[in-house]
Amino acid sequence: MGRLNRPGLSLALAVAAGLIAYVWLQGLPSQGPKLTLTPVVASVLNDAGTPASGAVRPDVVVVIFTDYQCAICKRTDPALGRLLARDPGVRVIWKDWPIRGPASDFAARVALAAHRQGRYVQVHDALMAARGQLTPERITDIAYQAGADPTRLAADLQQHARAIDEQLGRHRLQAFSLGLQGTPAYLVGPYLIQGGLDDRALAAAVRKARRAGPPK
Repeated sequence: MGRLNRPGLSLALAVAAGLIAYVWLQGLPSQGPKLTLTPVVASVLNDAGTPASGAVRPDVVVVIFTDYQCAICKRTDPALGRLLARDPGVRVIWKDWPIRGPASDFAARVALAAHRQGRYVQVHDALMAARGQLTPERITDIAYQAGADPTRLAADLQQHARAIDEQLGRHRLQAFSLGLQGTPAYLVGPYLIQGGLDDRALAAAVRKARRAGPPK
C-alpha cells in the first residue's frame, strides 16, 4: 500500500474544511438593512390572506418566509412558537414561499387550505416537524393527523385553488421585492434578517425591534 500523498491530503482537508464552513455559514443569520414603510413592506405586513398568530395589537411583528423542505427552517421554526408563548406583545406572520420543488409547493397549498378551517398553525407545525421525504400522500396524512378535516381540506384545495395561487404569488413577489436569497428569512420589526434564528437570536432581534419601533 502506497503512502498518502501529503500535498494531496492537505488539499483534501482544506476543501473539506471549506465545505463545512460554507454549510455552517449558510445557517447563520445575515443582518440586513433597517427598512422603512415602503409599499413593498406595507404589502408584506398588510396582506389579509396571510396566516398569522399572536397579539392583536402587537408592538413587534415578526414575518417569516419559509419552506417545508428547508432544513434550517425545520430546525429553527419551533423558536417562533416558544416566542409566541412567552411574549404577549408579538405577532407572527407566516409567508409560505415554496422554492424547493413540487413537494414544497403542495405542502404550502395544503397548509393554506387548512387555514380556511382555522388549522394553519397546527398543520404548519406538523409539516415542519416531519422528517424524511415529503410526498403528496404523506403531506395530506400529516395534515389530517394535525386536525384538518379531510373532506373540507380536499374541497378547499379545489374551490380555493385560484386564491391560494394568488396568495403564493404575492408571497413570491414580496420575497423577490425584498431581495431575499432563500429561506428562512425574517422581517423582525423594521429589520430584515436572512438565515435561521434560534431562541436566543430571535429574542435578541425582538428586543432590538422593540427599541426601534415598526417600519416608518
